[in-house]
Amino acid sequence: MSETADNAAAPPSDDGDTTGDLFPPAHVGERLAAARHRHGLTLQDIASRTRIPMRHLEAMEAGKFETLPGRTYAIGFGKAYARAVELPEDDIAQQIREALGGASAASTREVTQFDLDEPSKVPSARLALLAAVTGAVILLAGFGVWRSYLFPAANVEELAQAADAASASEAAPRKTDAGAKVATAPAIDPGAEVVFTATEDNIWIKFYDGEGKQLMQKQMALGEQYVVPADAVDPQVWTGRPDAFEITVGGRTVAPLGTAEVAVKDVPVTAAALMARPAASPETASQADDSARISG
Repeated sequence: MSETADNAAAPPSDDGDTTGDLFPPAHVGERLAAARHRHGLTLQDIASRTRIPMRHLEAMEAGKFETLPGRTYAIGFGKAYARAVELPEDDIAQQIREALGGASAASTREVTQFDLDEPSKVPSARLALLAAVTGAVILLAGFGVWRSYLFPAANVEELAQAADAASASEAAPRKTDAGAKVATAPAIDPGAEVVFTATEDNIWIKFYDGEGKQLMQKQMALGEQYVVPADAVDPQVWTGRPDAFEITVGGRTVAPLGTAEVAVKDVPVTAAALMARPAASPETASQADDSARISG
């Protein structure tokens, strides 16, 4: 039998090629195209089976793997195409690597690259989580170094101490001044004279002792004064206008019984009770002195 007849009778090889081909494929792209034709498939059929865009399939069959999005995509697309036309995937992938720059370069880059269609080669979720945690630790460490460089701990402590010292120095004079005022304030005799002066006209007021005995009740005129009897036992006052009276104890102005038109009743008006109330402001004291001069 002739050599030509032997070749014609030879069975197909495992990769779909025939051992008797007189013109073997020039590159892996032609090999893929030949396998497609043997199966009677169109490029559109391959695109439907592999989900690979037509333009990429055309580039692959033309041997233009360098025009694909990247080396990983080229190898992944090639293996998917090989499965669709029943060619050995690993063989096709190796030929694509060689076409893109040689097996040695491929083996070096495969350390950090993964085929898209091989999920088992993709990093696990645990590995990805570990990488994320490591990155976060590095980021925090870098922030700490940056912060310590811009804001040294010693400087922060010095600033805090300086701020505390400044606050203490500001507070000390105030406390000293307050103490001086208290120390220099003249003591008032608990039995000192208590005087009510009307600052408005026709203001009703009633004074009585602790047993309810009336001491005085009338509508006081503007500037009119009433001196609480020194011998009155627990004198108290009742008025609807506590804000309309200036009160002095031993000639010293004390705070009014109220600052609004609200009635007050059963309020003690002994010297001791009035002295226990908050001190009047300088403006109030000045007005009281003017009222006293007018009534005088």
